[in-house]
Amino acid sequence: MTRLIVAVLTGLVMLSACQLPPPAKPDLQTASDQTDRTRRATIRLQLATSYLSAGQYSVALDEAKQAIAIDPTLVDAYHIRALVYMNMNERALAEDSFRSALSMRPDDGDVLNNYGWFLCLNGRYREAVPYLERAVSAPSASGPAKPLTSLGACQLRNGDGEAAEKSLFGALRYDRNNPEANSNLALLYYQRGDYARAKEYAARVNNSSFVSAQSLWLGARIARRQGDAATQNALVGQLRSRFPDSRELTAYEQGAWDE
Repeated sequence: MTRLIVAVLTGLVMLSACQLPPPAKPDLQTASDQTDRTRRATIRLQLATSYLSAGQYSVALDEAKQAIAIDPTLVDAYHIRALVYMNMNERALAEDSFRSALSMRPDDGDVLNNYGWFLCLNGRYREAVPYLERAVSAPSASGPAKPLTSLGACQLRNGDGEAAEKSLFGALRYDRNNPEANSNLALLYYQRGDYARAKEYAARVNNSSFVSAQSLWLGARIARRQGDAATQNALVGQLRSRFPDSRELTAYEQGAWDE
């Protein structure tokens, strides 16, 4: 089976959810290559991935467990189970599943990336960075851009702006329009007080199909610091119309500009 392409969403440091993976796909095999056990485990893994994508975590967890019960060597099932537990805020169980996956496939770039980001989200920066650095050079269907973005976002969370800037620009060399890398660079320059550059990178996201409540709110905060009331109001207007139930709109309504 091809390795499951799973990568965390590493946009603004406020974001903590995993990027939802596509359904797992088996390798092209003939009937004689694939055992009944493999077929049944693969079907369960595909279902687990689909339910995870839909946010149905309890069902996804059950399907991942069934895949593992059928085939305990199925690394991607442990990976999916880790992501489900991560979304359920079951930290100890998520870590155990990540470690199980890595014990069987220690050089999997996607698992390394997601485990590193999991550690980062939990404030374990010294542990997280080596995993993310390994993910950058490890084999991965998605290439080094995602782990470079994760690494930069983690370094930014840890207050290492210089290292974060280097990592995020490294990600942009692979994809100039990478929304997570651009969002994190916007936040980095906002924190530095370099509002002109912050505006440039925030605009790349806000003027794209990847616009989010987080990017609009950051853009509005940048405009406010620049004294640009027209842009600020326009971005808040988009936030209100497109993301009416977002935490960012609540923050605006409460006047929490600097939180």
